[in-house]
Amino acid sequence: MKKSLNVLLLSILSILLLFGCSTAKQSGKFEGVGTGKHGEIKVAVTITDAKITNIEVIEQGENKGLSEPVYEDLKEAIIAQNSADVDVVSGASATSEGYLAAVKDAITKSGIKLVASKQTKTKKSELPTEQTFDVVIVGSGGAGLSAAIEAAKAGKSVAIVEKMPTVGGNTLISGGEMNAPGNWVQKNLGITGDSVEAYYNDTMKGGDNIGDPKLVHLMAEKALESAEWLRDDVHVEFLSDQLFQFGGHSFKRALIPKGHTGAELVSKLKAKAEELGVKIFLNVKAEELIQDANGRVTGVKATDKTKKEVTFLATNGVVLTTGGFGSNIEMRKQYNKEYDERYKSTDTVGTTGDGIVMAQKAGAALKNMEYIQTYPIANPKTGMISLLADTRFDGAILVNQEG
Repeated sequence: MKKSLNVLLLSILSILLLFGCSTAKQSGKFEGVGTGKHGEIKVAVTITDAKITNIEVIEQGENKGLSEPVYEDLKEAIIAQNSADVDVVSGASATSEGYLAAVKDAITKSGIKLVASKQTKTKKSELPTEQTFDVVIVGSGGAGLSAAIEAAKAGKSVAIVEKMPTVGGNTLISGGEMNAPGNWVQKNLGITGDSVEAYYNDTMKGGDNIGDPKLVHLMAEKALESAEWLRDDVHVEFLSDQLFQFGGHSFKRALIPKGHTGAELVSKLKAKAEELGVKIFLNVKAEELIQDANGRVTGVKATDKTKKEVTFLATNGVVLTTGGFGSNIEMRKQYNKEYDERYKSTDTVGTTGDGIVMAQKAGAALKNMEYIQTYPIANPKTGMISLLADTRFDGAILVNQEG
């Protein structure tokens, strides 16, 4: 009897151990690695009872302002579907692919077979078909965020409509340097003699005197005030002991943001805008300006990422800050045939001239469209800007493959 009882207990213990091992195999935290636009992305994927419950990014070299919302969108989709076989985020494909590859690597290493969920919707709520604000701003780069902050400080309700999955536009991927004559860093370095007039003359000469004198003068006059606003109101950190002297400038006058990229500007501008109650709508593409019987612009028709039509009415006005069209090859060729498919673009993929087209349809006149700026230092295969090239402003020389 005692022997039979022992055998029974051993059998039960064996079953419990087997059950425990089986459960353990269905749960755990596993690391994976993928390659993004700027190097390796390492993640930790938590799996509980064969379901993905969390994804953490442990290491990554992607642009922080661009990558964080991309990771969040992908994380939601992966957890909802219990699978890494989800679509990449439009406008951030390289970062998306690296993240997804890292998650898939972690799943493979876990040895756990996941069953894809039928759930496809994420927790994000759908946009109302119509909303009304005092001011609607199209585009969320440096200009759009600045306009939003000023409108909100004036007591207006403000919406920013942005077609990309992240804010920042070209400002985010730029070096972020800002020319300002008579700035505080010049004083720190003992640089004297710079002036608004010197900056104006440099700018006009550098642009072959094609620029509009009134606009160039306005830029020169307001440059220092704008830089001080960024420093004091928005809390952008600029280096205190270094300036750039860009080509065509007679003085070292370009302020350099912390980190040497526009990410410092965008992160602080976004934080300030949100602090003031600005509503930012990502993955929403403005399609058309709404006009009343007198031709006054009263809002924007847009589409969300599901292609559903949404309307943003503006009681006080619409501000277009959508940038240029460097990533729109057909539009480039329309205005300057030289810049065809042979040229890559250092712009973001979202820089396609949408605002220009919308404004033109609403009756705006276009000017100087053939003058398209190019940046000489970029990856020849991808067109991605090379910020390492900024070393030339410190006296370095650049040498091509032929020496």
